Amino acid sequence: MTSPGSVVPGTTGAPLHPRWKRVLGWSGPVPRPRHGHRAVAIKELMVVFGGGNEGIVDELHVYNTATNQWFIPAVRGDIPPGCAAYGFVCDGTRLLAFGGMVEYGKYSNDLYELQASRWEWKKLKPKAPKNGAPPCPRLGHSFSLVGNKCYLFGGLANDSEDPKNNIPRYLNDLYTLELRPGSSVVGWDIPVTYGVLPPPRESHTAVVYTEKATKKSCLVIYGGMSGCRLGDLWTLDIDTLTWNKPAISGTAPLPRSLHSATTITNKMYVFGGWVPLVMDDVKVATHEKEWKCTNTLACLNLDTLSWETVLMDTLEDNIPRARAGHCAVAINNRLYVWSGRDGYRKAWNNQVCCKDLWYLETERPNPPSRVQLVRANTNSLEVSWGAVSTADMYLLQLQKYDIPSATAATSPALNAVPSLPGNSPKSPAPAAAAPSAQSLPQSGITFVPQAASPTASVLPSTPASPVAASTARGPAILKVAAPQSGTGTSIITVRQAGKSPVTMTSLPAGVRMVVPTQTAQRTV
Repeated sequence: MTSPGSVVPGTTGAPLHPRWKRVLGWSGPVPRPRHGHRAVAIKELMVVFGGGNEGIVDELHVYNTATNQWFIPAVRGDIPPGCAAYGFVCDGTRLLAFGGMVEYGKYSNDLYELQASRWEWKKLKPKAPKNGAPPCPRLGHSFSLVGNKCYLFGGLANDSEDPKNNIPRYLNDLYTLELRPGSSVVGWDIPVTYGVLPPPRESHTAVVYTEKATKKSCLVIYGGMSGCRLGDLWTLDIDTLTWNKPAISGTAPLPRSLHSATTITNKMYVFGGWVPLVMDDVKVATHEKEWKCTNTLACLNLDTLSWETVLMDTLEDNIPRARAGHCAVAINNRLYVWSGRDGYRKAWNNQVCCKDLWYLETERPNPPSRVQLVRANTNSLEVSWGAVSTADMYLLQLQKYDIPSATAATSPALNAVPSLPGNSPKSPAPAAAAPSAQSLPQSGITFVPQAASPTASVLPSTPASPVAASTARGPAILKVAAPQSGTGTSIITVRQAGKSPVTMTSLPAGVRMVVPTQTAQRTV
């Protein structure tokens, strides 16, 4: 059962119901906890680099979300020094890292390229812009890829030559970096922009959003730090290079820095960060004196530019604890969050960091494709469907069909084309298989008598579902619900098998499990 929820301030529209799940049981060398690291996604892989905790690290770790495994690639080439709070983007299987802190008080403006196909690093030397100097060393900037260009904005510079004597300078400059196809870069450029520039800041976030209708892309800058936490939002039109501060509806979350912002479909999910410590009925001061980490989640609809209402679980064990300086990536409509610091220490070498990995299920899984009744007779039933990448298990629902005696001789073939429902209900829509020419035995399964065709429908399920609370990993198991005395739908739960052999518990008469011939399908 799920616990009562609490509503995060937002719009008055239909609330969102995302669900957090902590990832457990992983294998492989787990990276030590840290903050200030960055991560990007390559298909189902989360690539993590850098960060700091008792010193800055230069380790590259990869987490495979499909197999729940960590591994350390054997990197080669111009391996960069450890860095934190740097810029990290992914272009296919090519990764680019720019800037960041390499020692306490010492910042970088170096650019490195990692070819993930062979895990080879290369230090790049882009040409300086024709209309000015190259970007100065910095940390806490944003580095975003749009088309064949990276957009560098803001950050924090140290104007002191002595790293121990930090003279901070907040930045709001904009650079573009043109990439060459496949490898290397052309050079830096300082584009001429229009409109009012966003105020200087560091530890903000930048996401790229492209409208489906117009295909126009924009850069969305949110929050950050500039003497105090910021909660403003700015957009840069990529075509016209025009800055704009749009009107945002809904109740905005608290100002923050060192948070994460990640786009999934048309929504920007903002999680964690440092926020001002405010009491009830007390307004946020211009220069707050106290702040804290948060584990709040906010969601901005990028089409309507409105903060949406998010209904979250209230049990502490069901949500990540407060953190800042974590990493977040989107893979298959899931938001993965790893590590970050959950406490404040003035000394860099005395941080309290989280060890956990979570993902946020932002949407219910789509209905399985290619649902079809393979064959059926009086003794067996075989149904197959395509796999759903974000489903932890499936629910197979069987319904009885009594064949009228007048039409039994002209019943349709068993391998008819499956049909899909026209209107999707709130739960994932089942796809109906072809009608069967035989009445199925009721031993071990309760059927719902009705005059329609018999159906074997499949629904993907997530761990938030009360009927699907088992884990996603391990061998596939077929579970059959106990027979019911009254009318009702029998539910069979099937765990995803992956590449492992299919195993099963005892089955009722008339139902059998068939090992799939292809790993892309699950067959019962």
